[in-house]
Amino acid sequence: MANDNLPRGLFPIDGTKCKINYYRVGTATDVFLGQPVDLASTGYITNAIDVTTAGIVQAIGVAVGFAGPLKKGLATDDPYLDASDLTTLASGLEAGDRWVAVADDPQQLFIVQGDTGGTLATLSAAGETVPLIYRATSGNTDNGWANLELDASGNAASTGQIVRLIRLHDAVNVDGTENTAGANYTKWVVQIQTHRRTASNLASAI
Repeated sequence: MANDNLPRGLFPIDGTKCKINYYRVGTATDVFLGQPVDLASTGYITNAIDVTTAGIVQAIGVAVGFAGPLKKGLATDDPYLDASDLTTLASGLEAGDRWVAVADDPQQLFIVQGDTGGTLATLSAAGETVPLIYRATSGNTDNGWANLELDASGNAASTGQIVRLIRLHDAVNVDGTENTAGANYTKWVVQIQTHRRTASNLASAI
């Protein structure tokens, strides 16, 4: 009787259609599905690899797909966007810009699982902000998902972390038990707290 262990970063969930926009990606960035991304100074998308850093870390949204030139087809022959394939394209891949499909609505909700241990033990943690943490590596190169989880020991009643806990996710585990707080790998519904397009962040950038 345990919560399923399924790290895959931030997975969009909502009662309405998820809003997606495409952004060009640079040639030096691996991007995994479910990984928060941000705009680099060049205007290209880059993974927000420093999401594990406490404090204000902005993001424009979460990677949910990839496309090749003219936003058609796959960006690479991998299940994730592999920078090495962009530098020297794999055989048969069309030359041109590569794109990342980003769920970039500031109101978008996501499912994410917590890591092991920590203080996300009760439902009263809802409303707090939490940093994210990578498990060993930034992503799974076999299935393309980010190895990204909530840092269950880093939640705080502040506005300084990248995501805010909205509620416990009403999921059922493969063994038939309910997803529960107070156990490893608890699934939570979250929202990006430090989204680059929220009113407060837009004001601070002016």
